[in-house]
Amino acid sequence: MKTIFLYISLFLIRGISFAQTGWITQSSGVSDSLRSVIFINTHTGYIAGSNGVILKTTDSGNSWSKLQSNTTVDLYSVYALPDNFICCCGDSGLILISNNAGLSWSATRITDLKLRSVFFTDSLNGHIAGDGGLILKTTDAGNSWAVFFQSNSIQLNSVYFPDTNHGWIAGYGAILYTSDKGLNWTNQFTDGKLILNSVFFRDSLHGWAGYYDNSTFGPEILRTASGGIDWRSYSAGNNFYSLSLFFTDTLNGWSSGYYGSIVRTTNGGFNWSNQISGTDKHLFSVYYINSSTGWIAGEDGMILKTTTGGVITGIKNNYFSISSEKMVLSNFPNPFNSSTFLKFSIPPYKFNSEKSVELKVYDLTGKQIYSGFYNLSSLNFDENSYKIIYDASEISAGIYFFSIKYNSDISFGKMVLLK
Repeated sequence: MKTIFLYISLFLIRGISFAQTGWITQSSGVSDSLRSVIFINTHTGYIAGSNGVILKTTDSGNSWSKLQSNTTVDLYSVYALPDNFICCCGDSGLILISNNAGLSWSATRITDLKLRSVFFTDSLNGHIAGDGGLILKTTDAGNSWAVFFQSNSIQLNSVYFPDTNHGWIAGYGAILYTSDKGLNWTNQFTDGKLILNSVFFRDSLHGWAGYYDNSTFGPEILRTASGGIDWRSYSAGNNFYSLSLFFTDTLNGWSSGYYGSIVRTTNGGFNWSNQISGTDKHLFSVYYINSSTGWIAGEDGMILKTTTGGVITGIKNNYFSISSEKMVLSNFPNPFNSSTFLKFSIPPYKFNSEKSVELKVYDLTGKQIYSGFYNLSSLNFDENSYKIIYDASEISAGIYFFSIKYNSDISFGKMVLLK
């Protein structure tokens, strides 16, 4: 037991150590959930979060100062421009605007509905999306707002404009589209099973939306290269529900989500690989200022920064192996609500007379809660690749670790059970 607990501890410590060369934790000075991050240049950035928290940095996030927002209302989104203009929106219809880089704020309320996302195409023209199908539009820097309600009164989570005319909004079960500066919106994509949390467009053709499928319990990414005429779904790997997306060009993008999840694509969203965050906190917002430098804001005051695009030298996947020759592990779906596939591969030269592998599952304290042997011949689904279906219906929700041992090789993975 002590040996296994040591291995799990090494798994955690090693993950945090590696993250310091890919994603580095920055001190926010607060414990509030940080919901939205934006940078106007490599030095100056803003973060908005719960309890009216607004943070500002002028040294690339090495230090963050708390701005006086004069509210304790939860804020869900912040947008800033280089001319010192900032807009935040949040709970109970609150809109905050600053024209002096956050030194002072004016507050506006024209609804009681929750406002979840704000985006400005310039210092005059902006949009806010919120609950009940609500869309707000301003053409005078937020001094006044026109109010629109969609016929399907769904929760709208994310608004994005790649240029002045074209915009998209993602919400529960739908993506909305405008080609006339937000004067009119139409349903471009509809699927009631999908919870769409984020949308991002690099230009008027190339866009992505992160979602969670309520029917398959799988996190996925929608992709279009036709301005939304055609949306197609791609697996987001081990991404625990995409909450935020950011692309620096049409090929390179990142998504952050629940339980410390970060995934990256280098081919426009066709394939995604896991990155190590070093945390289990929910990561609500990701923003990049260039192809290598980015920040993520998350739960409990979590701020992460990378100057390498999140890449860790010598590590390709989010797994840990005790042996020098790695037995690669993954599991999907993750999180899951009853059962998950534990997939692994064994290098051909590792094979010998041993015909089975041993699976063990541990809780966060290192206590073993399951052990079982599985014959390799019954698990094979591809060349040198195998999968075990693990049934977790008898255990409570939480974070668990699992190990798969073949001969003297043992590898660990992490899984999250939701109920």
